Amino acid sequence: MKFTSSLFLTAIAFAPRLVDAFVKGINQPWGNNQYGHWLSSSIQGYTAVYSSSDMAATFAAAKDIGAAWVRIWLFEDGQGLVVDGNGYVTGLKSDFETNFNDVLSHAAANGIKVYPTFFNYAPDTTNFPIANFFTDSNAQNALLNNLIKPFIRTYGSNSNIAAFQLYNELNGIANPYFSGAVINQATAKAWVTSTTAAIKSVNGGAKVSVSQIYINDAYHAVGVSNLDYVGTGVDFYDIHIYSDNGAEIPAASAFKLDKPVYLGEFGELTGEGDQHQNDVIYNFFVAAKAGGWAGAFYWNLGFAGSQPGVCGSDSNIKYTLYNCEGGQRGGYNEFKYS
Repeated sequence: MKFTSSLFLTAIAFAPRLVDAFVKGINQPWGNNQYGHWLSSSIQGYTAVYSSSDMAATFAAAKDIGAAWVRIWLFEDGQGLVVDGNGYVTGLKSDFETNFNDVLSHAAANGIKVYPTFFNYAPDTTNFPIANFFTDSNAQNALLNNLIKPFIRTYGSNSNIAAFQLYNELNGIANPYFSGAVINQATAKAWVTSTTAAIKSVNGGAKVSVSQIYINDAYHAVGVSNLDYVGTGVDFYDIHIYSDNGAEIPAASAFKLDKPVYLGEFGELTGEGDQHQNDVIYNFFVAAKAGGWAGAFYWNLGFAGSQPGVCGSDSNIKYTLYNCEGGQRGGYNEFKYS
């Protein structure tokens, strides 16, 4: 366990919690670890595996631990999309809407808001084999007119949706700070701007965000290195931080951003057992609340009863509030009471 001092822990234990202004959330990106084909079949041919009972259990657990928002992923690397021979999006498969409506019904039954994220990988890659809508204007128009705008017409005013996130960690494929950058920052920023404007043109009340990986090292200060999407029209910023402490995160004001800042993903860097997870969750929540963040969402809830694709052993499991046997870890209650 990595703490700065016992004196520091005593101080943060009595830090203001700002409960009324703080959104406590959980990530449950896809159904029972079936990435890319849980709501509908994928472009790559994987069959949909949606389970209404899994979603019922997810939202019941989210309610139990006091999560107000559940962040899920929608199209990931092409899930549910219909594309033509040019790789342009022409529509959405019918089972996607049926299953997403079921997700929303479980959210409503538990009094929880859904925070959906549209995309993850870069387009025109093996993981996301559609035309590059960042650089191909025809592909971008097809995406907006055949997917994004119709989706917002249907769901933009849905009271069970908190906000729409355009991309998961977009700066990871656009900012040269990261080795995986495949488009430039200006192109990414222009796409966020135009897509946000398109959403607002359909429903001016729809809230929009884009998430980004935290940048902070000796040569890239927080207040100048996390500004990629300022001026794009998004309603808030969503920054992801992982740490084996969590108490050292900066105050939201340090980012020098012009809108509220949410900690859209947080969690351990390494799995070191339940006590370590408890301490990390506690420290992140205390620091985020005291530091003026608008909310914090743990990565991730996990699934009761089984953890396929997650577990080696309970001693080094991370990123889930359930253990390898599907039982609640200590972190489940730490999240609940933090």
